[in-house]
Amino acid sequence: MPPDRSTKRNECIALGKEIDLSRIKMAPCTRCSKSGFGNECTAPRDKSLSRCGRCTKNGKTCDIREVNRMPTVRDWESVDAQIQRLEDEADEALAKVLRANKQKKLLYARKQRMIAAGLNFLEELDAAEELERKEKERERNEQREKEAARLAALPIPTASDPFPDLVLDPAFLETLSGDPEMWATLGFGDGTPEVPPSTG
Repeated sequence: MPPDRSTKRNECIALGKEIDLSRIKMAPCTRCSKSGFGNECTAPRDKSLSRCGRCTKNGKTCDIREVNRMPTVRDWESVDAQIQRLEDEADEALAKVLRANKQKKLLYARKQRMIAAGLNFLEELDAAEELERKEKERERNEQREKEAARLAALPIPTASDPFPDLVLDPAFLETLSGDPEMWATLGFGDGTPEVPPSTG
């Protein structure tokens, strides 16, 4: 039959009180230190017993002997090795950060060069388009000037010669010479216009 819970609790309290009577004060165990029970614990006189009075009363495990034992050379070496490992990890992490920052600066510089190249390309494209526009405008102006010169070279019509540029083919006029009424309608009076002699 398992012991009654209340009986076990009473026994733990009584045992803890006996440990407190030993008055062997030590640095607090981990549990008491975290719980804020002061700066010391009472340990049993028997060094093989590893519970302080307070942990015994509460029925908890305790590491008072481990906390208060004399560190060995191996303990120091273990702690030093852990410190060195953490320092190495910190150095490696710092080196990674420095490499990352350097790479980031290089990428930022590359980005700025890409932006500059893009702007230069746009400026060159704008310049080429402007040059093409001016060339087309120059060609249009030349065409307008040629047309204006051609029109200026044309003879000016007069009342006696309303069609100064009109050159009639003699052979064509001969075919129409038999129709005086048509010529009168065209303004040549009562007769057929004189056919210029053929130069052929």
